[in-house]
Amino acid sequence: MNDYQLGAALRTQVIQDRQRGLPVEGRRLQALVGDLGGAEQAALLPALRYLVFCPAFHSAASQAEPLADPRLLTGLMQELQEVFTPAICQRMQAVVQGLLGLPTPPITGAAAVVAPAPVAAPAPEPASLVAVPVPLDDPHPPTPDQALALLAANRSGAGGGGSRSLVVVLSFLCGGLLVGLLSLLVFMQLAGRRQPQLGASETRPPVPVAQSVAPPATPTLPEPEPSPPTTQEPASSGTANLNQAISRVQELYGALSSKNYDAARGFFAGAAADQFDPSFFNQFERVSVGELRESGRNGSTLTLDGQVTFLYPDGTSQLETRSFTVDTATTPAVITNSTFGQVLRSRQ
Repeated sequence: MNDYQLGAALRTQVIQDRQRGLPVEGRRLQALVGDLGGAEQAALLPALRYLVFCPAFHSAASQAEPLADPRLLTGLMQELQEVFTPAICQRMQAVVQGLLGLPTPPITGAAAVVAPAPVAAPAPEPASLVAVPVPLDDPHPPTPDQALALLAANRSGAGGGGSRSLVVVLSFLCGGLLVGLLSLLVFMQLAGRRQPQLGASETRPPVPVAQSVAPPATPTLPEPEPSPPTTQEPASSGTANLNQAISRVQELYGALSSKNYDAARGFFAGAAADQFDPSFFNQFERVSVGELRESGRNGSTLTLDGQVTFLYPDGTSQLETRSFTVDTATTPAVITNSTFGQVLRSRQ
């Protein structure tokens, strides 16, 4: 699913909810965009959650014909551009176009392939410069006397062929010189191979090898039996880790309830950052957590289950369950993940 299809799927869900008489609720739409988006939309989750909570979106989704005004594209994009980077806003424009039912954005094609320039054919050489090929491995090259005789005979012929005959004679001479050099190299290589064979027959006395002398064996003493581990220290350490994890979760919600988001960022890290977006907690008058209990443990990492209460400015509240993963190996402990459980009591 691409970005435009994600916006179209969200539009379909909003229209179906309105047809069933359900209100537009940002909390439920936040969970919905997390389920609709795939791995390729993971970077858009903060912007999508911000979008479904902004007033312009709620106003458009609450109309008799929800999300039907194409002019909303400008307003929604201005809301996003004030908070998120240009790269995120560029992808979110395709999501908003799908959300408003606008035409699919054009797909940018690949760059035009430039045809290779034709290779010019090599210009033919002048006839006067073309020499007759002479094999370099000719076993019987001409002697200097024969080459001079051939040169004199060519000079006595037509005037235009004198330079061509000179090139032919020089080619023969170069071929003879090259054959002589190759013969010399082969002779030197064969002579070098014979020298190691002559020295191979010499016998050398064997080199004596020193025999290692084993050191005398030292007496081994019996190892003391290990004392049985005590269970009091791990038990006390486990209780301390549990108390530390519960305290960190309670302190986090205390900072979120007082809108002190700079302090709240020091309590969580990693994947938990998406679950504590300031734009989401700004809509509540107060939030609190309670009934925290341990539901799992993996070394120094503890999993807690608890109940979160959201109090709205109009006095209504909603009760939900949520789990928290706390790493107590660091000092202080850090909340590394948090997941939504279920709604225990709807807003009332």
